[in-house]
Amino acid sequence: MKTRTTSDTTKMLVSGGVAGAFSKSCTAPLARLTILRQLQGTNAVPGWSNSVVAKQDLGIVKSLRHIVNTEGVRALWKGNGVTIAHRLPYSAINFYTYENTLDFIENEVEGRWNVKEYQAWEVTKRLAAGAFAGCFSCTMTYPLDLVRTRLAAQVTPTMAETSASGGGVASTTTINGGQQHPHYKGILRSMRTIVSEEGARGLYRGLPPTLVGVGPNLAINFAAYETLRNYFGNNTGEFGKENPMFISLACGSASAVVSASATFPLDLVRRRMQMRDATRGDTFLAVFKRVIRKEGFVGLYRGIYPEFAKVVPGVSITYATYELLKRLAGVDTGRM
Repeated sequence: MKTRTTSDTTKMLVSGGVAGAFSKSCTAPLARLTILRQLQGTNAVPGWSNSVVAKQDLGIVKSLRHIVNTEGVRALWKGNGVTIAHRLPYSAINFYTYENTLDFIENEVEGRWNVKEYQAWEVTKRLAAGAFAGCFSCTMTYPLDLVRTRLAAQVTPTMAETSASGGGVASTTTINGGQQHPHYKGILRSMRTIVSEEGARGLYRGLPPTLVGVGPNLAINFAAYETLRNYFGNNTGEFGKENPMFISLACGSASAVVSASATFPLDLVRRRMQMRDATRGDTFLAVFKRVIRKEGFVGLYRGIYPEFAKVVPGVSITYATYELLKRLAGVDTGRM
C-alpha cells in the first residue's frame, strides 16, 4: 500500500469532504423534492401527499414553485444543514477509503496473483473498492443521514393548510391549544427525540436496506466513472488534457445515470423504512412488495425524474470538484 504523509491524507480528506458538501448544497432543492416524492402515498408527509401538486404529479419546476409558495424559499434547503454535516465526513471517508482500498487491492491481490491478464479485472477491482468504501462511510455517518431524511420530509403547517383535503401533518406536534410545531428541530435535538421515542437503535433504522442500496450504487458509480474517465482522458488527445473539468463533468453525468437507474428502487424502500412506513418487524422485502402491490412497479421509481435532475449535476460536481481540489493541493494519487 502506498505510504501517504499526514499532509497528503489531510488534503485528500478535506478535498473529498468539501466536494461532497458543495455538490449537495447545489442540488439540495431537488434532493428534498425527491424525498417528498418517494414518501408520497405514505402517512409520513400527508401535507404533501394531499396537495394539488402531488395529486396531479406536476413537473419539477411547478413542484419546487409550490414548495416556495407554501413554505418559503428557505424550505428548498430544509435539512441542508444536517446534509452538509453528514456529507463532509461521509464524502471525505468515502473517497479516502476508495483510493486506499484500491491501493490495497493493487498491492496485496495483484502482487500475489496474476489477475491483470483478465480483461474485466480493472472494472472488478473498482466495483469491489467502491462497494466497500460506500458501505463503510455510510455506516460511520448513518445517524446523520437518517436525521437529514426526517428534517427534509417534515412539512410545515402552512403546506398542510393549503392542501386539498386539509389533512393534518404527521411530522408536527400539537402543543397548547392545538398549535402545531415541527417535531424534529436541529441535528442534536432530532437525535435526542429519535432516541427517546425509538431507542438508540432508531438512529440506525433502515441501515440494512441502505447498505444494500449504497453498496451496488457506489460500486457502479465509481467503476463507471473511473473507467470512462480513463478512456476519454486517454483518447481525446490534447482536448482531454486541456479540459479535464469537462471530461470529469461528462463522465460523472454518465456514471450517475447508470448507477441511479440500477439502484433507485432500493433507495425508495430505504426512505420508506426510515420514515417508519414499515410496521414493527417488517423486512425490506415486505416493504418492497407492499410498494408494488399498492402502487405498481412504477411506484418503485416514484421521484426518479427529480433524482436524475439531482444526481447528474450532483455527481458531476462532486467528481470535478474533488479532482480540482486535489490538483490545487498538489496531491497526485495516480487516479481520479
